[in-house]
Amino acid sequence: MDNTLQSPAVGIMINKNYSNATAYTIACDCHSDDHQVHMWIEIDSESHCKDVSLTFYVNTTTPFWKEGFSRVKAAWDILVKGYREDHHTLLLNHDAALNVANAIKENVDKLDKLSK
Repeated sequence: MDNTLQSPAVGIMINKNYSNATAYTIACDCHSDDHQVHMWIEIDSESHCKDVSLTFYVNTTTPFWKEGFSRVKAAWDILVKGYREDHHTLLLNHDAALNVANAIKENVDKLDKLSK
C-alpha cells in the first residue's frame, strides 16, 4: 500500500475553511450517507494552551421497534441521567485513514505557525 497523501483525498472532503477552523465531511467506507461524520477542527492560537478542538457530528438512530430495545429504559436514562449514550462506527480504508490523520496534522501545523 502506498503511504502518500492524496489530492483530491479519498474519504474526506473540506466543506469550508475559516481563519481558525475547518469543516470536513468524512465518508464511511460502507458508502451509506447515514454514516458520514461531519468533523469541525478549530485551533486556538490566542489562549495560553494553544488548543486544537475536534468536534464530531454524527447521525444516530434510535431502534425503537428493534427486538431487545427498551423504550422505557431509554426514556428513564434521559430523565435520570440527562442523556442517552449511543455509539457510531466509522469505517475508513487505509487511504481515508491517512487523509483524516493528515487533516488533523495540517491544523496542528497551522496552529504552530500562528503561535510563532
